[in-house]
Amino acid sequence: MNLNELMERYQSDPRIFSIADRLTMSQPQQLYLKNLQGSSSQFVVAAAFLHPSCTQLNHLIVLNSAEEAAYFHNTLENLTGALDIFYFPSSFKSTKNYQLLNSSHVMLRTEALTKVASSPLVNKKIFVLILKH
Repeated sequence: MNLNELMERYQSDPRIFSIADRLTMSQPQQLYLKNLQGSSSQFVVAAAFLHPSCTQLNHLIVLNSAEEAAYFHNTLENLTGALDIFYFPSSFKSTKNYQLLNSSHVMLRTEALTKVASSPLVNKKIFVLILKH
């Protein structure tokens, strides 16, 4: 089984249709996925992102650590081939010293915010954030 076949299986799963229905409700929805192992969470998010009813929705993914968020972002980019997936890391090099900025992270954050501000309704986007630094 190749990657495309696996993605097709995820996209045709009834649980993805249920997630897509929740995402398209008029009120903002918060979904919490649990008991997913390995890269299955990235496959679920990719399948929902690619679902026809979610064509113009922005998605916000919140993860526990910078490492987890970076891996999630990278895997999601590879699964979807989408260019509008942004990693939104902390601006600082350390939680102990908030005066030392990480310039590459500041640039990633600026790029994400610029894309949102310039075209909020044109293309759907995914933002991968860190819950805690």
